[in-house]
Amino acid sequence: MEQDRSPTRAYRFSAHAELTVENSGAHVTARLCELSRENCRLLVSNPSPVGTAVLVKIYAWPHFFQVYGTVYQSDPNFGVAVAFSEIEPRYISVLDACLREMEQKESNG
Repeated sequence: MEQDRSPTRAYRFSAHAELTVENSGAHVTARLCELSRENCRLLVSNPSPVGTAVLVKIYAWPHFFQVYGTVYQSDPNFGVAVAFSEIEPRYISVLDACLREMEQKESNG
């Protein structure tokens, strides 16, 4: 199934998240602060280095979304930015629902 790759827009988005480092099982609690179809930004206390492969789990009631990705920005004062790899089909609709909600909130003021 091919994903729509129209121009991406990032939205401010606040939700609980977990970041798990692949191949180590180490995970940290995070706060999602920005979300788009292709990436997200997470506030974490101990950010992983650039290039780290991770699994991101986002808990935005009533939605749950998870995706594998790679850290492409890391800052001890900010956290990490994660570029998504291929999104599983069952999570595409969840991600779209979250983004639609944020778009509606922004357009309503």
